[in-house]
Amino acid sequence: MKSAINMNKTFRILELIWLFIACIAILLCAFSILSGDTRGAVYFIVLTFAAGLMYAVRRKQRIKYEAQKKKEEPQKK
Repeated sequence: MKSAINMNKTFRILELIWLFIACIAILLCAFSILSGDTRGAVYFIVLTFAAGLMYAVRRKQRIKYEAQKKKEEPQKK
């Protein structure tokens, strides 16, 4: 049971890290655009989409893991 809780925390932490990276990248993109470096902003847009994609993948993975553990829980008792 403790293993399941630790894995769930790990998935949640990784999910939040990717969300944080996406937020920072969007802020850096906005800063680059405002400072006139539109070419440099493209890299931050790409990073934002990549981090957003990883966030979505991690979120889906966590939800699937929670559903699997919830399904297995009644069988153990």
